[in-house]
Amino acid sequence: MSKKFTPNLNKKIFIINVGVNASHGTLRSPIFDDGTFIFVPIPETREPECPLLPLYREIIDPKYIPQKFHERRVHNDPEFITFTYGDFPTIHPRAANLKYISEGDYLFFLASLVSYSKGHFTNKRGFYLIGFFEIEKILKNVTQKPTDEDLKLFGQNAHIKRGLWKPTAYAGSWIFKGSGNSKLFTYAIPFTREIAEKIISFSKGINWKWPQNRTDLQVIGSYFRSCRIIKDKSATKLFWGWVKRYGGI
Repeated sequence: MSKKFTPNLNKKIFIINVGVNASHGTLRSPIFDDGTFIFVPIPETREPECPLLPLYREIIDPKYIPQKFHERRVHNDPEFITFTYGDFPTIHPRAANLKYISEGDYLFFLASLVSYSKGHFTNKRGFYLIGFFEIEKILKNVTQKPTDEDLKLFGQNAHIKRGLWKPTAYAGSWIFKGSGNSKLFTYAIPFTREIAEKIISFSKGINWKWPQNRTDLQVIGSYFRSCRIIKDKSATKLFWGWVKRYGGI
């Protein structure tokens, strides 16, 4: 990313939850005492035999991955080498808001990270922003092999790799390409009740409720089960200020 990067406050911000979470049991994304982390994508379930998709042990240090997952294919998405992300906004409700993303907008990735200290995972889990894309190009409703030109841009995405192996696996996916301003953060940015409540309170129809019988983590997880859009300029300013506060830009 350019050191002179300045976010455009007039552009929308999209936040989508990615990676392994509590439902994946002992498969966890570690965050270390200094705030650095390792993002662990979800297992590949749609095409688990696809040879174009990597094994967990090939992209993640095996000591952070349970033995039974070492030889499993991983759905490495988003990927932060060429900055691509794929999803199904016209099929899956959780991703529906991605239909409204435009070139120049920002796509942030929210992940559940678990503290890893003194060689072991602890029980401390939290939500963190791990990176973002400044959207440069979008492939919509992919049902067949992209052009050679598009393959140069999108070819490292897991959804494209699925389709190259089995054409029916394109399945109408949308693939988003980030610009050179896109970034995987070095240090995870806490996504807490403080910032979540502030930015979402600007959205019409959203009223936060924090019942005493649920943790803040559970409430945030519920609200961000689906992709959220931040488009109010006051909210985007607050959000980028939070990112800057933690060294994201």
